[in-house]
Amino acid sequence: MNTIVSKSTIDPLVEEYHKHLTEVAGLQPNSCRVYTFFVRSFLHARCKPNAPSWNLRQLDPTTLLDFVLRQSRGCTTNRLQILGSALRSFCRFLCVTQRHDQDLSGAIPPISGHHREALPTYLSRPELRQLLGKFDRRTVVGKRDYAIGLCLARLGLRAAEVAGLRLEDVDWRNGKVRLRATKGRRQRLLPLPTEVGQAMAAYLRSARPSGPSRAVFRTLDGQRTMRAPGLSQRVGAAMSRAGLGPTGGRAHLLRRTLATHLVQQGASLKAVADLLGHASLRTTQVYAKVNLPMLRAVAQPWPGEVRR
Repeated sequence: MNTIVSKSTIDPLVEEYHKHLTEVAGLQPNSCRVYTFFVRSFLHARCKPNAPSWNLRQLDPTTLLDFVLRQSRGCTTNRLQILGSALRSFCRFLCVTQRHDQDLSGAIPPISGHHREALPTYLSRPELRQLLGKFDRRTVVGKRDYAIGLCLARLGLRAAEVAGLRLEDVDWRNGKVRLRATKGRRQRLLPLPTEVGQAMAAYLRSARPSGPSRAVFRTLDGQRTMRAPGLSQRVGAAMSRAGLGPTGGRAHLLRRTLATHLVQQGASLKAVADLLGHASLRTTQVYAKVNLPMLRAVAQPWPGEVRR
């Protein structure tokens, strides 16, 4: 399969790549959108006005690295890391679809960042109680936002996972909640704590949502499904009222808070990874740094060591 890339063939190629990300790689819609954005930018850079068309089989490590280096000027580390991931994914796609004889993904080295080296930010237990107390449960909105906060803080869900909850995903009788479209498309079945179930039920009884949507959490009119960014903003607003920081998307902070508290209580990293739905333990290892009792034990002197 010899694919000649020109301005006119970029869109069909990117569309096929997007379909591959969705149906084969199983990425979330937002990840697919970001990856295709970077790949489209890369292809457009190769197909500049008046430039001759080029065969994808001519793609080589130097071309890939040169593009990454050019993009690195004035680019944040996080953005550069996502760019590298997107291009590695695109290289694998080209190889799988026989548009290139080799998998060139190894030509783009992992881009180091320092965000993993710091301790994860989280709320202390008193701060978490303070936050949850800022939801006015006398109103429908307050009941909804309180239930959202508990889904994040007690189940460790991502904002998109909370927004994606459907009524049929909640097994009230057996105390279970099913997560379907999670990151990596791995279905998970989690226990539904009594506190969370009661908060969700109180909201649904008060809101009585109508319309065809089966979403658990909806907008004020009860018709439209809440989106992850808006849901996260509601958490940020409550944090601001509690004096715990500025407004903004803060849903992920509650997920990190749960993971941190579990590790501090002695839960294994594997158990935390399974609960959070991490595909790799590498993602969870950062929480080992917050297990202060464990770190103190490691720092104890050897038996028989004489202190001076």
